[in-house]
Amino acid sequence: MRRCRLTPMPDPQHVARDILERLQNAFVSKDPVEVAELFDDQLVIFGTAAENLDRTQSDEYVAGVLSQPGTVRWGWDQVVPVLSEPDVVVFAVVGTVGFEDAQGQPAGERDAFRLTCVAVARHGNWRLRHFHGSIPGRSPTAQSAR
Repeated sequence: MRRCRLTPMPDPQHVARDILERLQNAFVSKDPVEVAELFDDQLVIFGTAAENLDRTQSDEYVAGVLSQPGTVRWGWDQVVPVLSEPDVVVFAVVGTVGFEDAQGQPAGERDAFRLTCVAVARHGNWRLRHFHGSIPGRSPTAQSAR
């Protein structure tokens, strides 16, 4: 009987939290190149304001978020891995989202936030292929992209 050599399974909690930390840091930098490096070429983003079914639409959506006054700040209260394979991690998050001004002070109220992500391992890095974030109870037209 042949034996298969299995790739070690990643710690999905560590993978998810690392991705979320890098995502937050990239949005704080407001550098579109740094943000883009976190995403897979087959990226799909569903946000509160729009669904973006390919990389071009997703990049435009992210550019809109980055161009808003202030900096988006997420609070990742609960991170729950849903699926973990050697090259795919799926996770769900419950937390909060809000904006900070240029001095790092809160700009308005924080909202409840929920998120699901699919991350894929590519060239030694974890990249988001799917990001579905939303603010429960908020109409997609009530506020610009978050």
